[in-house]
Amino acid sequence: MSPSKLNREDGLKIFFINHSDVDGRLDPLYYFSVNNLNIVNNTRYPVKKLSEVIEMQRGRFGHRPRNEPRFYGGEYPFIQTGDIVRASQSNGQITYSQTLNELGLKTSRLFSKPIVVITIAANIGDTTILDYPACFPDSLIGMTPKTNELTLEYINLYFKFIKTYLEDLAPQSAQKNINYQQLSPVPIVVPPLEIQQRTVQIYQAALIERQQKEQQAQSLLAGIDAYLLAELGITLPQQDNSLEKRMFTAPFSTVIGGRLDSNYYQDKAVKIALDSSSYDLLKIKEKCTFLSGYAFSSDDYIESLGCYLVTIKNISKNLIDLSNSTFLPTYFYDEYNRFKIEKNDLVFAMTGATIGKVGIFEQDTKALLNQRNGILRSDKMNTYYLMNLLNTALYQNLILKNSVGGAQPNISETAIINLHIPLPPIEKQNEIANHIASMRNQAKQLQTEAAQTLADTKAEVERMILGE
Repeated sequence: MSPSKLNREDGLKIFFINHSDVDGRLDPLYYFSVNNLNIVNNTRYPVKKLSEVIEMQRGRFGHRPRNEPRFYGGEYPFIQTGDIVRASQSNGQITYSQTLNELGLKTSRLFSKPIVVITIAANIGDTTILDYPACFPDSLIGMTPKTNELTLEYINLYFKFIKTYLEDLAPQSAQKNINYQQLSPVPIVVPPLEIQQRTVQIYQAALIERQQKEQQAQSLLAGIDAYLLAELGITLPQQDNSLEKRMFTAPFSTVIGGRLDSNYYQDKAVKIALDSSSYDLLKIKEKCTFLSGYAFSSDDYIESLGCYLVTIKNISKNLIDLSNSTFLPTYFYDEYNRFKIEKNDLVFAMTGATIGKVGIFEQDTKALLNQRNGILRSDKMNTYYLMNLLNTALYQNLILKNSVGGAQPNISETAIINLHIPLPPIEKQNEIANHIASMRNQAKQLQTEAAQTLADTKAEVERMILGE
């Protein structure tokens, strides 16, 4: 019996369920979710329980601990949860990094026929088709149709539409998981085979189109460095990646009491590249002023909208992302005047894993800069040009070379403002900046189209499963 729902005037929602229908679970979300799947409630096609139409077999690896070396290194692929998640997200074939030997096979189970594999622990409801003989642990379940009512490809597709539903069925514990018993009553729509085949064809075509657009976008973004350096006449020296060339020596007298990291001593390639530029090199400080951030106290933070505090987490490559921001009282903006961020300022991460990341502040809003960041400000050059230059792999390596601190690297104001940059005429800077902006916009458009293609196709496939 499905729960009956009652909407109260105060907006709260209540539903009732018979005591006889309570099956080992007391959390209301489970019973509400199990009976409220739109694609099931509104279809004109037959709906059946998974256990009625699908054979489910849990993976197995009986020995504990699981990392016992004597079970591994054989000829039998041993699939892990992460392998399924990656294949599900990319819609590609399952890749694996572990194998079992004959001893390992005895404590596991070999699935020799094509099956749909679903994740049931930590990651809930990721599926893909395993089309070669392999073993896997009990955090995965293999599914095959019991009759010719269903195809493997349709089962795999159907679960992509009910993933959120399955996540809601998982008990609310430290690590979510579902089991065979909880999967058994999950409803599955069973359209005619020709509808199943058509939905799979349409979805596969959309995935291919999405992948093509995403690859085009990535190619555009990956080409920015090459375009920029070519416009500056910078030629990167050919690299010999043989072992001998990847090793270098430095006199002990130059190392003792100083730097031991390889980035600092391997600077010949950078120097050769910059010297090849068609334009004169000058130091950043000749065209920019530098401002440091301030160590605001967490006691000053407020939850409501106030003055933005820009921290390292807000620096996304090429821009400042103010989502998920920290706020300070609005009056701080005038009280801490020396740490204001102005439109078109470059915000520079000066420490940690994000060292060297540079984003431009494009917003018309009040914002202050936190510590461990710096601002490069200029009215003498195009800051978009400078931002793109500093974000090239060439300059990111140069920034690392000039950093100190080892595991927690940091770069000083002096090191930043003394970086040499090629400076073409302002007209050329504008041309370069505008062209790169166009490349980024094209890439963004392609990414948007890729996402929209899949969204539109999912809506079309859902209509087909509903029988509309």
